[in-house]
Amino acid sequence: MFMIDSDNFLSYLTDNGFTLSTGVPCSYFKDLLLALEKDNRFTYIPATREDEAIGLASGYFLGGGRAFLIIQNSGLANIGDALTSLAQLYQIPLLVFVSYRGLESDKDSPEHVVMGDVTKPVLDAYQIPYWTIQEHNWKDVLDNALEVMEEIKKPICILVKKGVLGE
Repeated sequence: MFMIDSDNFLSYLTDNGFTLSTGVPCSYFKDLLLALEKDNRFTYIPATREDEAIGLASGYFLGGGRAFLIIQNSGLANIGDALTSLAQLYQIPLLVFVSYRGLESDKDSPEHVVMGDVTKPVLDAYQIPYWTIQEHNWKDVLDNALEVMEEIKKPICILVKKGVLGE
């Protein structure tokens, strides 16, 4: 399976002004996380919870920086208050990459199956626009998503299926 090259992906994010990454590690992002640790263009701050990552990225934005987040879709249940009471309320544009676990190719545990079924409805309930990237269209999707993020000045999510950004 072809996957997005981590260095090209990080260069794209750098070219779009991102200099901080935070989030809760996930195996879907293994290669990206390894590349982030080596890349001196970024500061990477692992978070213990997804809502903590929202707080870190929001504070970074308020200080004049641009951050992207990496979270598991199971963490969507943890970020509701941080998204609605902080990021959306104060119009903080955040780029959130969400592992899209629980699909047909990744039904490895019961909680992933449930979260796979409710990921899009949860994002709809939070009123968060979302896209799914694939290997062949990721730049076009991100260009569009970042344009929307800047226009609405609120968080957006990019759903990442297994194998797209890592093994």
